[in-house]
Amino acid sequence: MQLKVQIKTLASHHIEEFIQCPYKFYQRQLKARKHQLVDWRSLVSVTIHKVVKEYYAKAPYERAAYFILQLIERYWSKLSPELFQSKIHYYEVLASVSDHLLTFLMSELQDDTPLFVYEKYGVYVPELETNISLLIDAAYWSDSSYEVTKFLIDDQSEVKEMLTAFMMVFTKHAFNRMPKAIHFYSLLTGKRETVEIVSENYLESVNKLKMMKDVLEEPKFFQKTSSLQECKNCPLRFECSTDSTIQAEKLTMFM
Repeated sequence: MQLKVQIKTLASHHIEEFIQCPYKFYQRQLKARKHQLVDWRSLVSVTIHKVVKEYYAKAPYERAAYFILQLIERYWSKLSPELFQSKIHYYEVLASVSDHLLTFLMSELQDDTPLFVYEKYGVYVPELETNISLLIDAAYWSDSSYEVTKFLIDDQSEVKEMLTAFMMVFTKHAFNRMPKAIHFYSLLTGKRETVEIVSENYLESVNKLKMMKDVLEEPKFFQKTSSLQECKNCPLRFECSTDSTIQAEKLTMFM
């Protein structure tokens, strides 16, 4: 019997994980091996969350560059270099993330405090016949509109395209108003990209999420990534080349 996947809730981070590597996504999310398969990207993301959240918890006059660096030093010290490809890779990622996060945060208006900072919300979307969940990194509201900031580790156009569609559909149903723009900040490359939201693209975004949902419900797509760079330090790098059990399981799995 073929594996049956039932999506209970589709979260924005599921899309990021699946695009990074479908096989790792399968093992982490559907086989419940999250704690066994911790990797450097997931822990760096958690570190960024803590730094940004604590930074914005301070009064505007206390938000300074040295405070950001203090937070990075405090939380980064909890990451083991063994999770990275090498000690050199560990320090390269630390340098890039520190430099770019500092630049991004200091370029924001220091007197503005986001209404949402790493807040998670869920909503049911009838067109998808499922619940979806979004972690909002930061959202700045004004009287007439709002803008969303999303921090990414890498700079992948496919991830940004799918997250844009996801945010459009989510905010339409959750807030009855889509954002004016989404700002993507890549912490490894330093690249910034602003996507202006066009409400007429809503149906296209729904179709993209329907396609993604269909893909996630089909086991034949849970294959290893073709990226050698992604595989280099993956805890599954030996297992995935010999695993042929995905198609043969008789299970119903929930996300």
